[in-house]
This record gives sequence, C-alpha cells and structure tokens, in this order.
Amino acid sequence: SISSQVVLALLLGVVVGLFFGGQIAPFQSVGKAFILLLQMTVLPYIVLSLMTGLGNLTYQQVKTLALRVGTLLVISWGLGFLVILLMPLAFPTWVSASFFSTSLIEKQEEINLLTLFIPANPFYSLSNNFVPAVVIFSVAVGVALIGIENKQSLLANLDTLNRAMGRITQFMAKLTPYGVFAVVASAAGTMSFEELARLQVFLVLYV
Repeated sequence: SISSQVVLALLLGVVVGLFFGGQIAPFQSVGKAFILLLQMTVLPYIVLSLMTGLGNLTYQQVKTLALRVGTLLVISWGLGFLVILLMPLAFPTWVSASFFSTSLIEKQEEINLLTLFIPANPFYSLSNNFVPAVVIFSVAVGVALIGIENKQSLLANLDTLNRAMGRITQFMAKLTPYGVFAVVASAAGTMSFEELARLQVFLVLYV
C-alpha cells in the first residue's frame, strides 16, 4: 500500500542520510520540489470545490449547511485553543542559552488582517497563498451562483476542471514515497547529532 511505501521510504531515508551524511544534501532540492508540486493544486482545488459545491445547492440547503458547519467550526476552534493552551505544558523547562537564536528576536513582519481576509484582488490573494481571502471569494461566488439561472453549463465545466485537479493530486500522491525519502534523507544527512537530540521533545510530543 502507499502508506507502507511511505513508512519504508522514511526509514530508508533516515538510514541513507546517516550513512552518506553531507553527500546527500542535493536531495534537499528534490524534497522541496516535491512539496511545491503538492501545493500546486491545493488552492485551485479549494476554489473550484467551493464554487461548484455551493453553486449546486439551494438557499435552504445553504442555511442548513451553515448552521451545521458553524457548530462544528465553534467546536473545532474550542479544541484548537485548548491545545494551544496545553501545548507549553508538554515541553520541559530549557535553561541553556544555546537554545535561542537570532530569529527569535528579529522583528516579525506585521500581518495585514484586511488583506489576509478580504480578497480585494483575488489573483493577488491566490498568488500570495492568502487562504482565508481565497475561501471568502470562492464562497461568495458559489453563493451568488445559487440564484442564477442557466448556470449548469458553467458548473459542469468547473466540475470537470476540478476533477482534473483531483487526477493531478492522485498522481502526485503516488510520488509521495520518493518525496518523503528525499526530505528525510537530506534532513538526516545534514543535521548534527546535537540537532537531532533537540528534536526529541518535538518527536515525542508529535507521537
């Protein structure tokens, strides 16, 4: 199965990375290319799915859906905030100054919430991966399509394009073992044992 292949690729990546060390560094570019290819269809899939999904509904169905999704959203937000509050308790107290880096004291770029959530230019939001703005734009178009007559031809074309995005994603999923191998091998080959030791807290928490 694909999951077994991914696990095997992960283990092989660790072994190959530790054995060859820095010689495996070029695999880092292969891993990055794989991740970028995975991201290629994410936003188009979101846009097309929301437009076609909402466009095929009735207003009554939208009201029912909004109530149910709103309830689930509030519950998921509550669980998310609870995890955020409990997360620091899972980490030990770290007293070594070597843990800190200059990136922790660098001035962070301010986030423009209006640009993040309001798609004044949908193409700008798409090119900069502003997911909330893309979702709001897609939902607005999908809801607007509900009350439009003779929309089936447009929705059929969008659905066809959406299925094409799905086929691309399925093809990329088949490459997952190779991508995982490249990412893990480059990481294991370029990291020192001290850096690997620092990751143990993250690994234990992740498991």
